[in-house]
Amino acid sequence: MPRYYFHLRGSGANDQDGQDFPDDAAAIAEAKAVAGELRQGRNGSSHEHLLVTNEKGETIHEEPLAS
Repeated sequence: MPRYYFHLRGSGANDQDGQDFPDDAAAIAEAKAVAGELRQGRNGSSHEHLLVTNEKGETIHEEPLAS
């Protein structure tokens, strides 16, 4: 199963462990759900994004954290 990494661009937090998902679509769905949770109760900067990369280090999705 492919491994995906979720980085917080704009804060410098990088995911070193990653998570396994069956495909890009499942990893993107998880990113959207996590970003929705992170948006609640915070005033995120327009520069903050949840960045999803695959095992090759390729960016497959960017989800903004600003509400």
